[in-house]
Amino acid sequence: MYWLLKTALCAGFLAFWTGKCEAQLGTPPIIAVQPLGISVQNGGTASVSATAVSLTPMEFHWFYNGKSIQKPQVANVVVPLVGTITTLIITNATAASAGQYYVKIENGVGEVTSSNATLVVLANVVPATLNIVSNALQMTASGFNIQLSGPAGSNYVIEASTDLKNWTPIATNAAPTGTVSYIDTQATNYPSRFYRARLQ
Repeated sequence: MYWLLKTALCAGFLAFWTGKCEAQLGTPPIIAVQPLGISVQNGGTASVSATAVSLTPMEFHWFYNGKSIQKPQVANVVVPLVGTITTLIITNATAASAGQYYVKIENGVGEVTSSNATLVVLANVVPATLNIVSNALQMTASGFNIQLSGPAGSNYVIEASTDLKNWTPIATNAAPTGTVSYIDTQATNYPSRFYRARLQ
């Protein structure tokens, strides 16, 4: 009976009273799609999105590790029959950008908080190189001496060829200190032999 009376009051009389009733009869926003975690390369751009539904206008407040983000770069797009998609855009992401992100959504009736989305920022990988030390290449009575220089703890493969087309592995070892010396004892059996080295 009370609800019917309240509804009747909302349907008539003053617009002021009607506005109050609509606000009281409304519901807080609903998050239809929670934000998902994402990984991005260092210096890249990351986007974290959530989809919310409400019968009244909504406000979106993004948080990073529990603290409100001041002047966030946000794009809000209304999609019919879906809801409002709010997207936080993080440009030039660094290690300091990694962490937990969530959004709090309000519509004047109530508020709802999304789950956390974890942003992982991947460090830029510098390609490892393996070099043959040219001034250490020499023919000795024991064979051809090869010295390699590369990342400590890496594994290397030395290959040999007589025609630069067909390559045969002749040594596969670890380089705990980054510098390795190898003697090809079979070198004296060939009129010419070529070498190359690569990381495994």
